[in-house]
Amino acid sequence: MSILQTAQEQQLLMDVAMGRKASTVFIQGGEVLNVYTGRLERKDIALAGRRIAYVGDASNSGLKIDETTEVIDASGSVLVPGYIEPHAHPFQLYHPVTLGEKAASLGTTTLIHDNLYFFTRLSNDELFSMIESLEDSPVKHFWWARLDAQTELPEESRHLFSSERVAAFLSHRNVLQAGELTDWLPLLREDPVMNGWMLEAKKLGKRVEGHAPGASYRTLSQLAAAGVTGDHESISIEEVWNRLELGYMVTLRHSSIRPDLPVLIQGLLQKERVPWHRLMMTTDGATPLFLKPGFTDDLIRTAIENGCDPVHAYQMVTVNPAVYYRLDEHLGGLAPGRLADINFLSSLDEPTPDTVFAEGKKIAENGRLLQSFHRLDWGKYEKLTWKSNLRLAPADFRLPEWEGNFPVIQLINPVITKLTEENLKLWDDPTGWNDEDDRLLVFLADRCGKWMTPGVLRGFAKGIDGLASSYNGSNDLLIIGRDPESMAKAANLVIDKRGGIVWVQGESVYFDLSLPIAGMMNDDPVDRLIEQLGPFVEKLRAFGYPFSDPLYTFLFLSSTHLPQVRLTANGLMRVKDKTILYPSIRRG
Repeated sequence: MSILQTAQEQQLLMDVAMGRKASTVFIQGGEVLNVYTGRLERKDIALAGRRIAYVGDASNSGLKIDETTEVIDASGSVLVPGYIEPHAHPFQLYHPVTLGEKAASLGTTTLIHDNLYFFTRLSNDELFSMIESLEDSPVKHFWWARLDAQTELPEESRHLFSSERVAAFLSHRNVLQAGELTDWLPLLREDPVMNGWMLEAKKLGKRVEGHAPGASYRTLSQLAAAGVTGDHESISIEEVWNRLELGYMVTLRHSSIRPDLPVLIQGLLQKERVPWHRLMMTTDGATPLFLKPGFTDDLIRTAIENGCDPVHAYQMVTVNPAVYYRLDEHLGGLAPGRLADINFLSSLDEPTPDTVFAEGKKIAENGRLLQSFHRLDWGKYEKLTWKSNLRLAPADFRLPEWEGNFPVIQLINPVITKLTEENLKLWDDPTGWNDEDDRLLVFLADRCGKWMTPGVLRGFAKGIDGLASSYNGSNDLLIIGRDPESMAKAANLVIDKRGGIVWVQGESVYFDLSLPIAGMMNDDPVDRLIEQLGPFVEKLRAFGYPFSDPLYTFLFLSSTHLPQVRLTANGLMRVKDKTILYPSIRRG
């Protein structure tokens, strides 16, 4: 897949447009949404291979239709461009191929991906090989270049974000932006490396995605001056409007941890002269269960149900992201020269397509894929095998001796924590804690066996015996529970299966999911993951998990880009000033 036009493609396009050759596909009788003018009109569409040669009334167009032309009667259908997801995280138990399959079946034909967990595990050459092997996919895969790890890296891993590695990735043809900037303070403190990357992105004509939740107008202004061009972190209409006023492209989020779209749409409708052309929408790496009702199609539906003009809703996932990422001569609309990514809808109010075309070929019908997707050979990427030489025993799950109050991680939503201090008396017998006590032991263990960071977690659930996950922000081993024997058993099962999530309760394995790809991903279809995760989340809720998405809790307990306290390789860290509140335990 390359969206650039070849000489042969250009020749065919002009031959069809001029009537010298027959259209490869001719779609007649449909109502076409023109996302450039906002009008819905009856039009015919003629294709030349994977591109559109003509849109309009074909009766006096001079177009040639012959026995080689596939003629499609679209009477009763509304035709809209293929949808664009501008902010995907393709490692939320699914991976780029399985996410692409799910997206394509529901009309999303372009994905713009986070590179984080591939970039930190693979060499650039290996990652470029993976990216380029996806170019044959029916779905277009583009990427961002991360500038920080989103978690505190140990000294021996900091070379991963060297200037040379980042600059090389940023310059790849399938990389559209730098970011998202979860660690943007160095940029404002004149860090020469970060500023150099910003200049490189500008020189290459690429966008820069911010990540500034709750930032003031002044801070947002400073980040814009430094080169940030877009942001997806608004959780109120005031935050949306601040970003719009400062020239940002604003992406409205509706995800498994921030289902904000209804509030943001309703707030926008209270404003005058809303610049809808400066808005996009994203699922922001929603975990599989959130995708049960749909993908980008569900964003459109949610926006419309909350009062958004349907035309604006479609523009936010088609022409707007195409223009922002400088792809609009190829994507985002149904017009001559554009790639023939076309969704056939029963009506404008029903954004889930009956039929999906990608680059001139029918790829899905009634939610079912008609084409097989290229499968990645994960075995060739040895560094994506999650390995650990750990073998943990119940004695490893003890808190250190501590005088006075002990620092406790208090969850206040799925991902935000605050620091409390408590007098913990039950050092040697956490199983003696009352079943209604919502404190649990929590450990982050280096997968190479060099360290373990112990802690106490409040507000996650009650009575969990042992829960271990290789799916977390540092890609080490996260263990939560109150029973050291169950914690050790769950941890060792994850180690033995080389990645996964295992919950041991009493004598039984209560939940078991393999994640053999980097300890983060499973090769099953997204719908199969939805089936598996439903009972897991129900069980957690029965044990008192109070929030929307436990998988994001796993992911962010070791991610140092959010407040207030996190587990790191060096110990329990207060994020604001990077103070280590107590150190990790060195092993071996």
